[in-house]
Amino acid sequence: MVHIRKGGCGIPLLLLGLVVVCQHVVLPAEAAWHDQASPELVKQWAERLGKTLSDVSRKVTRVADIKKMYKQIGASIKKRDGETLVSEIKQNIEEMVQEKMDAVKCIMKWAEEESYVPTVRWEDLILEEEEDGDMFRYRSSKFSPLGDEEEFPQPTPEPPLNYTTGIAHYRKKVPLVYYQPLELEPDPHFFNIPVNTSFSTVHVPTNVFDRAPEVIEAIQWSKKLDPVFEANFRADPSLTWQYFGSAKGFMRTYPGMKWKMNDEVDLYDCRMQPWYISAVSCSKEVVILLDTSGSMTGMRFSIARLVAHSLLDTFTSNDFVTVLAFSDTVKTPIPCFQDMLIQATKENVQALKEAIDNVPIEGYGNFTIAFSAAFQLLESYRDGRGREGCESCNQAIMLITDGVPSNLTEVFETYNRFNETGEMQIPVRVFTYLLGKEVTNVREIQWMACLNRGWYTHMQSLEEVREEALRYLNVIARPMVLQGDQHPVVWSHAYADFQDRKVSQWLKEVMGQHMDRENELAYTQAEEDRRFVIGADHESIKTRKVQQFQLMTSVSIPVFDRFGNIRDNTSVSAELLGVAGLDVPLKMFLEKTKPYQIGVNGYAFLVTNNGYILMHPELKPVVQGFPRDNFNSVDLTEIEMVDDDTVEARQPNEDTLKLRNSMVAHEKGSILDIKIKFALDDQRRINVETRDFFYLPVNGTPFTLGLSLPPNYGTFSIDVGEKFRKLEKAGITSANYFHGTNWRVHPDWVYCRYLHDNIKNFTTPEERLMHFFKKKDNEEEKWKWFSDPLLPLDVESGEEDHSCGRRPVPEDYYYCDEDLVLGLLMEAKAINNWFGTDEWVLRDIMNEREPVEHFNITMRFVSTHAGLTRWQYVNAMSGTESRFGDFNNRAIDEDWYKATILLHEESPDSILFNVPFDAGADPDQTVTAFTAVYHQDGGHEVPAAVAGYKFPIHRLQQQLYKITETYASPSCTEKAGSTDLCGCASEDISCYLLDVNGYVVVSDEFNDTGRFFGDVAPDAMVALKKIGAYRQMVLFDYQATCINQTIVSSGAADLFLTPVRWVQGLLSYMAGQFLQVAVNNYMWSPVDAANSFYDDYGEEVSSKEAKDDDEDAARPVYTYTKVESDPCDKIRLLALVNMTSKDEPLVYEDPEPEILSFTTVEPVTEKNVESVTDDEAMQGDEPEKEVQEIEGGVDGEVKYETENVENEDNQEEDEEDLATEEPTEEPFVFRSRSLVAKRVPNTNLILVVVDNLNPEMDPGPERWDADPEVVSYQNESFPCYKLPINDLPRRRLEGCLSSHRLEAEIDKCGRATPSGASLGLGLLVLSLAISLLRVESLLF
Repeated sequence: MVHIRKGGCGIPLLLLGLVVVCQHVVLPAEAAWHDQASPELVKQWAERLGKTLSDVSRKVTRVADIKKMYKQIGASIKKRDGETLVSEIKQNIEEMVQEKMDAVKCIMKWAEEESYVPTVRWEDLILEEEEDGDMFRYRSSKFSPLGDEEEFPQPTPEPPLNYTTGIAHYRKKVPLVYYQPLELEPDPHFFNIPVNTSFSTVHVPTNVFDRAPEVIEAIQWSKKLDPVFEANFRADPSLTWQYFGSAKGFMRTYPGMKWKMNDEVDLYDCRMQPWYISAVSCSKEVVILLDTSGSMTGMRFSIARLVAHSLLDTFTSNDFVTVLAFSDTVKTPIPCFQDMLIQATKENVQALKEAIDNVPIEGYGNFTIAFSAAFQLLESYRDGRGREGCESCNQAIMLITDGVPSNLTEVFETYNRFNETGEMQIPVRVFTYLLGKEVTNVREIQWMACLNRGWYTHMQSLEEVREEALRYLNVIARPMVLQGDQHPVVWSHAYADFQDRKVSQWLKEVMGQHMDRENELAYTQAEEDRRFVIGADHESIKTRKVQQFQLMTSVSIPVFDRFGNIRDNTSVSAELLGVAGLDVPLKMFLEKTKPYQIGVNGYAFLVTNNGYILMHPELKPVVQGFPRDNFNSVDLTEIEMVDDDTVEARQPNEDTLKLRNSMVAHEKGSILDIKIKFALDDQRRINVETRDFFYLPVNGTPFTLGLSLPPNYGTFSIDVGEKFRKLEKAGITSANYFHGTNWRVHPDWVYCRYLHDNIKNFTTPEERLMHFFKKKDNEEEKWKWFSDPLLPLDVESGEEDHSCGRRPVPEDYYYCDEDLVLGLLMEAKAINNWFGTDEWVLRDIMNEREPVEHFNITMRFVSTHAGLTRWQYVNAMSGTESRFGDFNNRAIDEDWYKATILLHEESPDSILFNVPFDAGADPDQTVTAFTAVYHQDGGHEVPAAVAGYKFPIHRLQQQLYKITETYASPSCTEKAGSTDLCGCASEDISCYLLDVNGYVVVSDEFNDTGRFFGDVAPDAMVALKKIGAYRQMVLFDYQATCINQTIVSSGAADLFLTPVRWVQGLLSYMAGQFLQVAVNNYMWSPVDAANSFYDDYGEEVSSKEAKDDDEDAARPVYTYTKVESDPCDKIRLLALVNMTSKDEPLVYEDPEPEILSFTTVEPVTEKNVESVTDDEAMQGDEPEKEVQEIEGGVDGEVKYETENVENEDNQEEDEEDLATEEPTEEPFVFRSRSLVAKRVPNTNLILVVVDNLNPEMDPGPERWDADPEVVSYQNESFPCYKLPINDLPRRRLEGCLSSHRLEAEIDKCGRATPSGASLGLGLLVLSLAISLLRVESLLF
């Protein structure tokens, strides 16, 4: 039953038959704000509290002493210019980028030279039966056993004759292939994955026959790349994975490794990867014409769908594509994509796939209007339409059909033949995919492709699709191959290492999700996401280590077949050998930005040619523990948000657009004084700061470097002065400043490093740092700074130079970052006198004991600009507190560090108090206080460190109560006879300490601690907004994830269907088994690595016994929660303080009522009655009715009734009238309790005193809720509401060619695949499986 609660409308809901959503004003008692908490008194309380807290902080943190020490050791301040700084960072990045490009160019050079195959080829040797055991040996990433080669002397047995779809070609003798054993060892440089750096291994996808002569031929000559891979790694030990992806389908990877398959189907094909596709086809603009006429029913449309899906998988974010489904009309499957090409981001491609699956099959095929629409659309993009630099874009139409009814010469002559320069131009390529066994007018569809620079394919079954869909890539690459000289170097968009199939399963095994719940150590959600990796422990690793996932990019280059015309001189040949590439972790880019030089609240970022974020501190690949598929298509305008009071989603500011477009255009420039709003603490707190932006292009890449700096303190930085440099040169023992274990350094910064980092396996950054400190102190050698010249080793005489002129680096070579290491030593010395030990020894002479004992302070800490964090305890601590540095070790990158500096800029020398958001659940929870340490020199000051301490929250509450009792109102003292019941202890008022973002730090009710004040006292929070104490800030999160949970169950239900379900289950099982065989042996389809990696994340399985008399009910009922994540936009209404400590107290005393439109009556239904809870039954009171409480009732219940209700008869009449009454709008009057608010000086706290003489009131529609809500875009769904981003400027890839004069001499333009009779068992198995599925669909 729905009950009426106090403050309700006074009308029984179920009797009225209505759900009444109303507001009733409860008029306060006859009293204004009484003098027990007058504004003057609240001001005095706040000032006293601020002074007390400031004195405690000064004595505990020793900030003044640390400042003096900075001066004594000679720290200085240097002015820096944003343009100069971004230029230095750009130079660092370009040097690193050039090293990677040199390495990949070296692979390409040797591949083109080593690819020459003599006249006698492997196929000829096989026919002559000249079998040499060593001739066909190779190391397989999938099939090679682990161990010594002597243990596995036997060759691999011959495959069955029906091994592949093209088996008709290979029914002749095939070679014996030895899969050489692999000897592997875990290597820390390669994430502890077992590898061998002396050789590479080969991965051959399921759809490629590794014993086909042309495949084994390419595998054999590419083995000669091993010395090149090894030479690259010796010359640049920072390299990770190097690889060569062959156009034949296999991929050779260095170092050698074993792919973990876990009994799953291998669906990886290197030719479907973005690094391969972008290198061979550059930027594309494609229209896929999908025939949906009546003849495309059944198996033909199943093949057509798979063809369309496969083609869509070959596009990257550098491409624009659309699908036009046609019969007698032409339309796109997604209405919002009409008349446009869509950028082929992952979400757009997925949306097109889903739409294709639901396209109806009907009507007749009008090819003329279909091609006309496609040509006209491509022409509009070719003519510009806001897209500059697209003259090199490859444009294509891809036709998927079961036949062409007539000749379409007129259409092609009209739209695809131009002679403006005296030479015939064919701007659009045409690729045709003919489906089915019984086809007509084959020559017409062949002609379409051959005379329009395309390729023709005839497919008759599903298993042919994947391989045939890839053939168009070689055709598009022909102009690039024909010119022969220029090899465009391509950089990919960002991706996560857990999406890389070659390492994803290993990452599961060697990395664990380490939340350490046993020690009650928990990270914030942002920190958990940053470290997110799921998996079991590797047996060779003794302890679980936190290993965050890594973001990567790839650099690749096409490799041309320069000997094709030598082998076959009957016609012009332009074939690809493949693509050479290597992976580059984005942390390498981050290291080159040297964040410690940028300073707190500044950051560097990278933007791609499409305006997408490659690197940014606010980029979120994982949200709430779920990997985001579309994190690499986050636009700059979705992250950088200007504080312009915009309340509508996806309305970027002009300054943001200007910044984005300039960076996309690869320009140099700056935009100054942009007021940016940004979130901290898992997007629960918001801040605003003016920023200056500087940007420069990164040469050799499609990326543009950006730098964001605060214009005031961001223009200066702390520097190691000459005095300390002389002291260091005189010989100081570095290790003396790093005693004990309670210290950490920034885990992501490189202080010192061996270039060959696998020669020393350090478990922590601190262990690595101490190794180099001791090495320098004990061996008395000079520091090896990064700026010092590197003396590489010489190549041995007579040895072939596989490194292309680069020399190997000595194995024991190391370097240190001069500015960072000297800064660390200087800061360690500056804090050593007070934080140099693990235990905090209280000194009476320093007046430390009194505040420590009074507030029960348990520990203190300091974190410096150079990344050093030290902490110490009053007594020996254990458990959570002893692990303080494990999750507070990122110094200037910690949110609390950033917020403390922002607070100091607003109110110098202030203290920031912070409590966990769930603090109210733990009575022993502590509050953390932070204060900034600024170094002053030459009239300037710059952030040097942040110091702080921890103490129980209830001690802060006791201090507040003590002050308010001591300085209580005289009238209260006279009335009560003492101060014990005055001040905040009085029942007439409620006292709160809120932080600058509206979260409760101290409350009368401890359970409220950490909560948003709008949830604790809704009316008071709205009142604070109305008097200007807080500003309501709108924050949009365009990287959010909506978690959808579905309860899935199986068991004894609907008994009459049980026999039918048995049949259904049998058919499903048979179909599944046949499909599994087909997929394992004959089919291939792309895999979403992220979904595969996390396929079972978040699912909980449980079982219960059904309680039913029927015999079937005895079977267990299994239920589990299926958890899925979908991209969505969310909005938060956050609070930011709008008053300073110098402002007088702000008072809210019920002003003139605000009249708001508010619906009050809603007809009741069974659905909404059941959904209304006790707390939701009434949202307020009607303004015309006054509520009066009547004591008594049944079983102690309190009944409420209105004065307007005279008797039950009248009430029943009212019920009948109201039951037929239309919803009306009545004025809503906002009322709130009175309150006083005052900023506590020198803190981030606001003292709010609320009058308790009047009851709490519901603010109705003005209620302020800070929880995130999903943004509603009316009738638009994802990704349609992101379409405005599709129209923003892009810059196409450079170095691409779309045509070449010799291309007309190439006579190859396609062929039909083998007939169904030659497909063998593969087609039989697949057909039977599909038939079973169709029978099942007809039955059920």
